[in-house]
Amino acid sequence: MVTLGKAELILTHGKFHTVDRSNPVAEAVAIRDGKFVAVGTLAEAMEYHCDGTKVIDLRGHTAVPGLNDSHLHLIRGGLNYNLELRWEGVPSVADALRMLKEQALRTPSPQWVRVVGGWTEF
Repeated sequence: MVTLGKAELILTHGKFHTVDRSNPVAEAVAIRDGKFVAVGTLAEAMEYHCDGTKVIDLRGHTAVPGLNDSHLHLIRGGLNYNLELRWEGVPSVADALRMLKEQALRTPSPQWVRVVGGWTEF
């Protein structure tokens, strides 16, 4: 086996949703210095195995990396981010209403206009 360099951690026999249409689900990953160095098959990840590499068998479970927000609306954000109106830093009611009108014109039917927090008159 060819070794491509040490990985500190290899996760095997898992499900990793890659967001890569050509390879949507990987079975193993290798991680070095907090970064993915291999995403793909078990054989591809194991090319980074060296003495001291920790290997964890996920037994078919899904791993979700890097989500540190304790209240994350991942799907909603991905599907609707460009359709939402953000009111952070809006200085007045007039500005808020102007922004709302502009967003209503941009929002395709039958979608609702979504306003995401931030603005307050008080």
